[in-house]
Amino acid sequence: MARRSARECARALWLLGLVPPVSTREVNAAWRARVARTHPDLHSSTTRKTSAAETLTRALNEARDTLLQWIDDGLPWPEPNGGPTVVRLDTTDPEPWPERQPEPDVARFEPRTGLRGGDLVRVWPYEGDQLETVRGTESDGDDEPVWVLLDGASAVRADRVRLAAYGCPICGFCAGPRVDTPVVRPCPPCLVDLRRLERRASEADRIRRAIEARAEAGIAEAQALDDRSLLDRARERRRWVRRLREAGPDDLYAALLSAFTRAFERWHAPAA
Repeated sequence: MARRSARECARALWLLGLVPPVSTREVNAAWRARVARTHPDLHSSTTRKTSAAETLTRALNEARDTLLQWIDDGLPWPEPNGGPTVVRLDTTDPEPWPERQPEPDVARFEPRTGLRGGDLVRVWPYEGDQLETVRGTESDGDDEPVWVLLDGASAVRADRVRLAAYGCPICGFCAGPRVDTPVVRPCPPCLVDLRRLERRASEADRIRRAIEARAEAGIAEAQALDDRSLLDRARERRRWVRRLREAGPDDLYAALLSAFTRAFERWHAPAA
């Protein structure tokens, strides 16, 4: 086997989320933890998801082999700033900080409407501070309009209802008004971008730039709401996506897919 370069070693470290020095046992443990989430058998719902999972699994396998060879050869670990930009593939939640309590899981809800009982929403024309609470949804069939049932016995078509008071764990985009605990769930643009990424890997750079723009918008909105939790998340998401600027096409695609897939699958779980 040809000797790997220091850059390949650095890339392998961030693919597995490791900080040198590391042992053979730590490499294998990190590899098993990530492959357990990305194995193609777990993403067999569509051909695109299976192909994407296979790509990411191959990258993780190569990273493990690179680091094991590096350890066997007794080579010095690359300097932290000597390799590619460090990007944790599994980082979809904000980085922790001492004064912050752990965030709740991404909200789980009915996938047709993206709403669940208890959600706070705005109703068209989305003006003022008036909020409504969702009781549930109804429809006569898959091809029929979906109606959102609101407290007070009223019903509104789903296309005239907009989720309020939430923060996106992927891009940091958020919406008000200020509440004690905004829900954590992917925003509609991120769900659209995930579908685009699954269809065409070449969309990765455009999607990265779109995520950065939404993070900036999330920072501005969180500042206007004076909400520290939303502001911290949006800032962390901006740092994360900016670290992807120098990533190569394959690494960028893998990093985005990992972040999207983790958040999307938690979102798509059946409503409790």
